[in-house]
Amino acid sequence: MNRQEKQNLVVQLRNEFERNSAAFLVTVQGLPVDALQELRKTVRKEGGGVQVARNTLVRIAVKEFSGIRELSPYLKQQIAIVFAARDAAAVAKAVCDFEKKYEKVTVVAGCYEQRVMDRGMVSYLGTLPPREVVIAKACGALKAPLANHVGLLHQLIARLMYVLKQASEKQS
Repeated sequence: MNRQEKQNLVVQLRNEFERNSAAFLVTVQGLPVDALQELRKTVRKEGGGVQVARNTLVRIAVKEFSGIRELSPYLKQQIAIVFAARDAAAVAKAVCDFEKKYEKVTVVAGCYEQRVMDRGMVSYLGTLPPREVVIAKACGALKAPLANHVGLLHQLIARLMYVLKQASEKQS
């Protein structure tokens, strides 16, 4: 790889870190090529991407970002960077599931919204439910009190109608 290609890769990595909300460092030392392709497909289904780069080039790329700069100590082995554009929890879950499937793949660290996370935090992020489920639960929690009030009003109207019906039958 010549100097120009390295500079282009550093610029590409900087753009990826700017564009994506989360990035996870995953070791791929000794991982077969077909397994790496499977990781790429799995992550792509969740709206993410995988980039393999030399650690020195990644260090240069993250040097400008204040929050991500702390990823440098984690850049020790041959790693791949898994980027998450939309749903970081879904991509983290896919990476954690892939880690269980292959022994040679381990999650080293990650960053989410310019904050560095250790391995445990990435695993926890992978256990969170998908975004749609969280939104559905929140909507259900907002809907429940309104539904209770509507039901209560319906019961009051039904009781009033029952009393009026009894009164009209008594008069006839």
